[in-house]
Amino acid sequence: MNYKVKLALVFVFGVAMGFLESIVVVYLRQLYYPYDFKVHLVIPYHMIQIEMFREVMTIIMIVIVATLAGEDKFRRFYYFIYLFGIWDIFYYVGLKMLLNWPSSILTWDILFLVPTEWFGPVLAPVIVSLTFIFYGVIMILKKENFDFVQMLIGLCGGVIIFATFVTANSTTLNYDWYMFALGEGLLLFSMIEKFALARKKPKKII
Repeated sequence: MNYKVKLALVFVFGVAMGFLESIVVVYLRQLYYPYDFKVHLVIPYHMIQIEMFREVMTIIMIVIVATLAGEDKFRRFYYFIYLFGIWDIFYYVGLKMLLNWPSSILTWDILFLVPTEWFGPVLAPVIVSLTFIFYGVIMILKKENFDFVQMLIGLCGGVIIFATFVTANSTTLNYDWYMFALGEGLLLFSMIEKFALARKKPKKII
């Protein structure tokens, strides 16, 4: 099976996962936010643990599909970020279709609960997901591997973005867009660095 077919199949799976996730959230909001969704946790503690377990299972599903799609450890990672991005974006597409939410791309959301609560405006995870999709597709089609510089720069960017989510103030709705821009910039720069290094490699003469 060639890369384009795999990308298409993984895309369809990601869309299905995203819509399924949005349907689950529709039920949760009906139970715990029947009047209006607010960015604070009103779910009982024992239910939060179940929700955390569900989120972990979701990530495991993404890992399994990426493992089956990728031919080596590099391809598996690229398929993982590609699928993660599709899943996340179509989760919000589903919520918009089913609940007409969010009302704005700057609307705040509870993003994740593992290992702690993540908060932030919807625009932030959508930007990251688009970056993941673009990054994954380019690397898969170009059949590129990791190098240390790329890995380090991208990892630093990811850690910074993660920090903005877990430190965001959901009470005052204060989000550090400057730190987010720095993290996103590092993610994008890691791609540019990868391509630059790839072009510098001497071509084999047969």
